[in-house]
Amino acid sequence: MEIIVVVLALAFLQIWGAQNPLHKDGWFFWWRSKLARLNSSSETELSETRSFLNVVWPLVLVAIVFQLLLSQSIWLVMPLAVVVLLYSLGRGEFFEIVREYTQACYIEDWDSACERARRFDVEVDDLERDDWSSLHRHVLDQAGYRGFERMFAVLFWFFLLGPVGALMYRLVFLQSHAEPGDKLSQRWLWLLEWPAVRLLGLTFALTGNFQGCIEHWRDCLLCGSRRTNDILSPMILGALAVSDDTIQDGEITRKELTLMSKLFQRSLWFWIAVAALFSLFA
Repeated sequence: MEIIVVVLALAFLQIWGAQNPLHKDGWFFWWRSKLARLNSSSETELSETRSFLNVVWPLVLVAIVFQLLLSQSIWLVMPLAVVVLLYSLGRGEFFEIVREYTQACYIEDWDSACERARRFDVEVDDLERDDWSSLHRHVLDQAGYRGFERMFAVLFWFFLLGPVGALMYRLVFLQSHAEPGDKLSQRWLWLLEWPAVRLLGLTFALTGNFQGCIEHWRDCLLCGSRRTNDILSPMILGALAVSDDTIQDGEITRKELTLMSKLFQRSLWFWIAVAALFSLFA
């Protein structure tokens, strides 16, 4: 059933594009504010308890609903699973912003390129004007993570734990970004991304330059301290056959950003193909 749900969700995304009508997070922030008012204490333990409840109670409710529907018929579960997966997938545009950014770079329109970079949450104000190499590197780092969190991290937990797993990742992501100082949710997010980013890195090695990517993948395989961004970017560049010297010098061009989009597309279809084969023979 999982592969059917994924295919249906991706079909809806092709129709809607970035205008996913299910991306309404107001209920979650209402729920957070509701819990915060129940106890206004700023003690760390209570704050972490609220952080835990912010995510867990919606997951428990959804799991109960799925279990009740599953007891009736698996076909009742599928529509709800598609809705939950569509909600859990990342917000905003990705490929379109990368395309617009590379077009702005081609005509050397710094202001337009910076405007697109800001949509990837890149801090451009500290960069020197026309420092294209630095801007490219920042955009690649942030765009690479955006591509990972909006699709691959969600699909990883969906295939592993079903719709509840996909929703779990998205809620932890929302909680960690709503409260950057919340160490518990930041740790949760890091743990949820730890296996997913390594599986994606292995996929990059198979869908891109194997030798260039696998060395970076081995280097981070058992790492327990680096951020997801710090692990993901070298693997992307390795899969694009960018040399280590170029990576260290920071000489990233718009070409790598264009190729990165194609790498993500190939990797997505690879995951779907593997999942389809697994569902046929499992």
